[in-house]
Amino acid sequence: MQTKFYNGLETFTYFILKIQIGSIRGIENLPPPPFVIAANHVSPYDPMLLVLILYSWLKKYNKKIIFLVNRKMILLFAPFRKYFGMFKGTKDGLKEALNYLSRGFPVAIFANRDRKPNQLKRFHMGPVYLGAKANVPIIPVGVKAREEVFPSWHIGKIIKNYFYKKDIIIGKPYVVDQNKTLLKNTEELTLKVAQLINKEIIVG
Repeated sequence: MQTKFYNGLETFTYFILKIQIGSIRGIENLPPPPFVIAANHVSPYDPMLLVLILYSWLKKYNKKIIFLVNRKMILLFAPFRKYFGMFKGTKDGLKEALNYLSRGFPVAIFANRDRKPNQLKRFHMGPVYLGAKANVPIIPVGVKAREEVFPSWHIGKIIKNYFYKKDIIIGKPYVVDQNKTLLKNTEELTLKVAQLINKEIIVG
């Protein structure tokens, strides 16, 4: 009975979120896993939208996506739990993410340090650290929305944002340059995502 309940809830959630998916570009840029996805954040729906978009592609590899996420927020999407895993943004969490990468899973991080209209502040160094340590490519992913919720958690904005479609642009794989610092690689990665969504990058 419980299985039927969750299957029904999964189907309902799928159709509720599907309305938000706008254009999708660059699926052909995805290499076989493992890899690290580095994306900007526009709303609390972003992780599950990425699951919906990539699920059919990842299915052939029999893999799920592993997210660095707010565990409290992700409970809203419990019906999709079998399609993704989670790790914390701590030293132990990064070790856990490296373990997933070593087992062939893709890891996804929404790496914004903050969210500003028409601007993208330099990402935190998590994606580059994982890419360098695991020796896997990083995939820059841009998410565009008519109006972004973050950094505000105003419930009205979250509801309003639900009705806006999000465009997903997947860039070409980025290989960490071991001759450059993590900071320099992170700045270059942030610039790649900023260019995908037509935002200016703030380095400081």
